[in-house]
Amino acid sequence: MKNILILGGTKFIGRNLVERLLLDPQNKLMLLNRGITNSDLFPNVQKLKGDRNSQDVGELVKGNWDYVIDLSCYYPQGLEYVLNALSYPPKKYIFISTCSVYQEGNALQKETAKIQKGNANDWIDESNETYGKRKSRCEEILKNHDINFTILRPTLVYGKYDHTDRFYYWLHQVKSYNEILIPNHGLQIFSLSYVNDLIETICLAMNEKFDRNIYNAISCVETNLSEIVEIASNILNKQPSIVNISSEDLSLKQISQWYDMPLWIDADKDTYCNDKVLNKFKQSITPLMESIIQAINYYEQLKWPVPKYGIDRTKQLDLLAYVKKRN
Repeated sequence: MKNILILGGTKFIGRNLVERLLLDPQNKLMLLNRGITNSDLFPNVQKLKGDRNSQDVGELVKGNWDYVIDLSCYYPQGLEYVLNALSYPPKKYIFISTCSVYQEGNALQKETAKIQKGNANDWIDESNETYGKRKSRCEEILKNHDINFTILRPTLVYGKYDHTDRFYYWLHQVKSYNEILIPNHGLQIFSLSYVNDLIETICLAMNEKFDRNIYNAISCVETNLSEIVEIASNILNKQPSIVNISSEDLSLKQISQWYDMPLWIDADKDTYCNDKVLNKFKQSITPLMESIIQAINYYEQLKWPVPKYGIDRTKQLDLLAYVKKRN
């Protein structure tokens, strides 16, 4: 029997992870979260309700855990509270970090690339701008602790239960519209992490072997919006007209990278090497096309809701009209 404490577990990555772990009757799970998101999920799984960023978490995490899987740590103090409260060191502390820890640099960054450094103000800041610095501080805390750990750094994660809609935004475009606005011909390159692959890596890391190492948890090392739209179009039997808009025009129209135009960063630098994780865990990675098929099947079940992320169709139509007038 494996006693597993999961910090999080009901939103996206955690929900997929719990479903996977429940397939093995030898896994005894305990979920610790605030009980806010999807609190009705997994009624037969034990749950602890509490805020990991409060010192009160100490009373909750006491116990003899074989593995602790930390999906919900965004602040260094919250990690220190948990580490200091564990009654016994687990066989492995598996920490989900992010490729956002890296400094801006060359493409295909390896785990040895330079990471961001922050200060005490950054570590308590709640803005997106300090996300990578906060995660890098959490990694540093683990490295300075004597616990056995595995740190996984995914980039943008997509797939079943994804609440962000960042990847889904482009699938919805293909499904719903005859004209799609795409930045810079959709050729700028980035990496992706498919949730099923990340879950597989977590499960493979759940062993008692000495590790204390960091891995880029990357499924697709290099892709771009053009490839994603083309694959989705073929799967959905659609032939949308692709309308290009330049980064200069997007800036002029105050359309932000990533937030207004999901997955778009105006540079070919958002890529990360996955050689280390593949060599370590010997896992098979889901091909991009197969992952998109699985994602589309999921969204078919949901009846293709309007994405919550990215500019809405009214703004898209305004930009389409602007581009056509310019041309």
